[in-house]
Amino acid sequence: MNFDLENKLNEYVKQNDLDSAIKIAELELSKIPQTDFHQLIGVNLLNMESELSRFISKFYSTVKLKYALNFTKKLNAFYCEMNGFTINYDRWFIDLFSFSEIGQEDYEWLADFEYHTGQDLTLKGFENLQKVYEDVYKNKKLEIPEIEQSYEVAELLVILRLQELFRETYKNAQANGLKWSNYPMFVSAHDYEMIYRIN
Repeated sequence: MNFDLENKLNEYVKQNDLDSAIKIAELELSKIPQTDFHQLIGVNLLNMESELSRFISKFYSTVKLKYALNFTKKLNAFYCEMNGFTINYDRWFIDLFSFSEIGQEDYEWLADFEYHTGQDLTLKGFENLQKVYEDVYKNKKLEIPEIEQSYEVAELLVILRLQELFRETYKNAQANGLKWSNYPMFVSAHDYEMIYRIN
C-alpha cells in the first residue's frame, strides 16, 4: 500500500473533491512505466448507476420497515463496503449496511451496523482489470518494481471510481426525489481508510 498517496488522496476525499483525487491518482499511475494496470486510466463504473440506484432502493425499502417495527431506533446512515478486491479478483461486489447512529471520524463505529443486504451487488465494468490482478498474483509479478508501484496506485483508483459511482448515483436520486438520498452514505472497500461521505 502506498500510504503517502492514500493520505494525500484522502484529504481530497474528505473535502468532497473526488475529481481532483482521481486526477492525482491517474497522474501518479501515468508516471510509472507502462503496465497492464494503466488501462484503468480514464475508465469508470458509471455504467452501474441505474443498477446501483435500484440496489439501494431495495435495501432502503427493507430497512425502513425494520426500523419502523423497532420503535427504539431509526435509520440515520448507510455504509457501502466493497470486498477485498485485490485478492478476490474472481468477483468484485459491494454490500450495504444501515445505522441508527453516526459515530466519530475514526470510523470504528462502521462495524456496529444494525442491518445489511442479504444479497450483494456484483460490480461490472472492471473485468479486464480483475484479470490483471489474477495474473499478478498467480504469476507472482509483485516483485517487478513497476508492477508493484502500479498495483499500489490502481487499488486506490478503483476505490475512488467506486466513490464516484455513488456520488453520481446520489445526485440523480436527489434530482428524482428518492428518499434514501436524504441519508448520508459512507463508501469504501474492506480494510481501507479512504472513506467518502455523501451528504
